[in-house]
Amino acid sequence: MAEQAQRYESVDAESAGSLVSKSGYVLLDVRTPEEFSSGHAPGAVNIPFMVRQSFPDASGSHMVVTCGGGTRGTSAATTIAEAGYSSVLCMPGGMKAWEARGLPTTAE
Repeated sequence: MAEQAQRYESVDAESAGSLVSKSGYVLLDVRTPEEFSSGHAPGAVNIPFMVRQSFPDASGSHMVVTCGGGTRGTSAATTIAEAGYSSVLCMPGGMKAWEARGLPTTAE
């Protein structure tokens, strides 16, 4: 079976933070509500991937997808891109990478 082409691009934690703060990207955190409440990037939107509910309106949405360590984020980014979103980025390493770079987090 032929492998499908990746439909999203990867972006490092620093670039993701910049895109969210300066370019209007939505940071979509696909972890569980419990994981999200233990600490997340300020302004992140929590839509757990395992729930698979609807994502923000695809028309004009630009998003960076993250999770805890990168696995769910990659799966979610693929699913979201296949649903018709044209500007999907994935942050490899997830929130572990975000925190390792000293980027801000909040539990609010």
